[in-house]
Amino acid sequence: MYFTTLNFTFMRDYVVRKAFHESVLRSAHASIDTIVLDEFGLKNGEYRADIAVLNGKMIGYEIKTDSDTLDRLFGQIIAYNEVFDNVFIVTGPKHLDKVLKTVPYWWGVYLINQDRCNGYIFNTLRRAKKNNKKESAGIAQLLWKDEVIDILTTNYAVKTRTKSTREELYDNLTERCNATTLGKIALKYLKGRKDWRINQKRLL
Repeated sequence: MYFTTLNFTFMRDYVVRKAFHESVLRSAHASIDTIVLDEFGLKNGEYRADIAVLNGKMIGYEIKTDSDTLDRLFGQIIAYNEVFDNVFIVTGPKHLDKVLKTVPYWWGVYLINQDRCNGYIFNTLRRAKKNNKKESAGIAQLLWKDEVIDILTTNYAVKTRTKSTREELYDNLTERCNATTLGKIALKYLKGRKDWRINQKRLL
């Protein structure tokens, strides 16, 4: 059961996100095999996933509090669909009806509610299903140029030109690799990066 009648006038994005990290994503933070990232760039930075969880798959979370608008949601849906194995939207009561009508049926949905101490809790309205809409081009754009070169060289024995543009390398990679295979390869490289903007603080 969930409720939608409390006062959300003072809902703040950063407070909601912190509460989501500390509750729903608590186990992800506790896992040594999982990386949790805020502001995960998609489509070469054109869009950003509010939160990305990288473990055996890529999971994306988009947060729409009552203080937000839904102006960019359509574009965000396309960007999320291209890369994530599972997607969730976390929304407040104000946007719930429109969100349910807008996001794909396979997206999971959390509703933001307030508890009696003015903290935030998250009720699962719909569980996420497997994404069958992933695209190689979107996944390739998650990778840095040197990573694409390494994949082409190591996995496909392709000799790349020093002056090749990032877009040329992406095209070269997507011609050889479908979305399922590239998703697995990209995940390995993403988790292997040493200088992510990661909140490494363990939740208590």
